[in-house]
Amino acid sequence: MDKAIGEGGWVVLQNCHLATSWMPTLERLVEEVDVDLTNPDFRLWLTSAPSETFPVSILQNGIKITNEAPKGLKNNMIRSYLRYDEATFEDC
Repeated sequence: MDKAIGEGGWVVLQNCHLATSWMPTLERLVEEVDVDLTNPDFRLWLTSAPSETFPVSILQNGIKITNEAPKGLKNNMIRSYLRYDEATFEDC
């Protein structure tokens, strides 16, 4: 994630609801991101089923996309990405 933050890459963490013991670490990592040192092209994608352990702070500070996922990650990401115009992503 540090490399992506510096270089403007994308990070995808799937099925976060399955890593309940890791959620506090994820929350800390997200809170420690310094916006001034972050490449504007950096994106963090998180996928999760509804979960009591998912950090509320991440939900409150992110764009939420809810959908019935098509089969396969590639189709799911394409469908999610195409729902928004370029301005929406530039504002992130």
